[in-house]
Amino acid sequence: MFSSLFSRNQEGLERKNYSRLSIISDFHYPCKKLVTPKERLRYMAAKEGALQDMNDWRDLDLAVFTGDMVQRNGDAEEYRLVRLVVNGLKKRKAFIAGNHELLYTGHGEDLRPCSSTERILHFARYTKTFGPLYYAKEQRGYLLVFLSPDTVTGGAAVELSHQQLTWLDQTLAAHRQMPTIIFCHAPLENTAVPEKNGVSLPTPRNSAQPAADIRRILARHHQVRLWVSGHTHTMPGDATFMDDQNYYEGRVLNVYNSDWDEDTIYSNSIYLYSDKIIIRTYNHTKGIWLPVFDRVVTLPEWCRAVA
Repeated sequence: MFSSLFSRNQEGLERKNYSRLSIISDFHYPCKKLVTPKERLRYMAAKEGALQDMNDWRDLDLAVFTGDMVQRNGDAEEYRLVRLVVNGLKKRKAFIAGNHELLYTGHGEDLRPCSSTERILHFARYTKTFGPLYYAKEQRGYLLVFLSPDTVTGGAAVELSHQQLTWLDQTLAAHRQMPTIIFCHAPLENTAVPEKNGVSLPTPRNSAQPAADIRRILARHHQVRLWVSGHTHTMPGDATFMDDQNYYEGRVLNVYNSDWDEDTIYSNSIYLYSDKIIIRTYNHTKGIWLPVFDRVVTLPEWCRAVA
């Protein structure tokens, strides 16, 4: 599948004919789990080692953090620590917020929803540290859209405001023929393998909301090919990690990602070609690719990338 990663220019020299993105999902630095100091140091070292792997990938164009970079509650010290280690990744970076950046207070097992005043402080801390909550950029003929939770009206972990959804609709309308990838901390509804009792997954709390408004927007904009999410800590080998159910409305592939708070760290890389998208999964702990999880999304002729 990957024999044509490079093409040759008129001088016969090899040049890269794709753009590569790598996903860091639910980084939770230093460690979300309540573990001993020794175990905490082990998790920290493993995460820093995986970032170094990415530093060594010469063809990596953009590293995308899909939310929950902080450890648990998003206080000032957690932001300071994660910013220090993230700065060690010497690649172009893009960020979106997760629920742990914005919605909680407390320590240890005493993690609870924060007040509206505390949320304002969290939002300000996030934007100062990582940038805007939502934005878009172009990458080799593709439109990359980054969404973050920016309102709380119900029990959902990731809820997008009317203002953000209006911006999303207008942004997609302005790029109708440009293949588009959306990054959002939570996945789309009905893109996980259902439970045995037939309950659709992910649950409303753990899927991007408001689901009905998102559905209407995606129905109008068929250039959206991928929705890349974190939040659910979906590991390779889990039924939902790669299944036909991942296709939202049969068209938009929801790419699930595992968290980095595990004994084995995985990351997905997304390769953008003019006519297709390839997703590959890497095991950082063993230093190997996992071809069984390779996926290809072919772009329709009317929606090809023009670099």
